[in-house]
Amino acid sequence: MKIRVDTVFYRIGQWIWIPLLLVGSWFAGYGYGNNYPILECVILRISGFPCPACGGSRAVYYLFTGNIYKSLQNNPIVIYGILAYMHFMGSYFFRHHFKEKESAGTKEIQISIYIYGAIAVLLIQWFVKILRILI
Repeated sequence: MKIRVDTVFYRIGQWIWIPLLLVGSWFAGYGYGNNYPILECVILRISGFPCPACGGSRAVYYLFTGNIYKSLQNNPIVIYGILAYMHFMGSYFFRHHFKEKESAGTKEIQISIYIYGAIAVLLIQWFVKILRILI
């Protein structure tokens, strides 16, 4: 029996959303303000240039406080991750609960597309941040 990668990711996705919501809510309410010095980017502090993940914790904070625009400004990978998660979970659910009845088998959802998209978003926002510093 072949184990499908999209099925493994779907099962993980079913269990991970509640803990992530709880941690994100805690972080927005108590964690960010109390732990800001710990969350400071070492690469930015040493080199003066941001790393690709710079702004990620602020993006999570602003997302969970309801400021989506500020979240996108700080690091759009957070919003991309949520949208990719919702798209994948919806696609998998639809394919396996509605379309499968029409056809015998469904094609596996390519996880690599989501990963390549995340890398592209991460690198583009990093490039823009570095350009802002240099200009």
